[in-house]
Amino acid sequence: MAERRAFCRIEFNADARLTDASGRQWPARVRDLSLHGALLTQDNWQGENGSELILHITLEDGGVIRMEGHQRHHEDDDVGLECGHLDLNSATRLRRLVELNLGDEQLLHRQFEQLLGSI
Repeated sequence: MAERRAFCRIEFNADARLTDASGRQWPARVRDLSLHGALLTQDNWQGENGSELILHITLEDGGVIRMEGHQRHHEDDDVGLECGHLDLNSATRLRRLVELNLGDEQLLHRQFEQLLGSI
């Protein structure tokens, strides 16, 4: 099966918190990130595909990435979140993380333009 991803994923290991539409929160662990979403690990996840979620990722420098989106998939302890909205500070932090990990500024700019076109 061919890979059809428009956004490169970077391996990323960080603590996070998921919040659902009712305000209920769960601890999670980020496994990878892209400009379009995140793959998380969360034990005993009960969410459903399409559920609106907010992901808060605490960075080592004390900064936070806040990603609003919806559950794209769930298998065992893996939860895929598709990004629907990032505030400017979060988008800037995420862009910088991806830039540092990709090592290809042109690829990053193409992906960032795709992200802006899809939101």
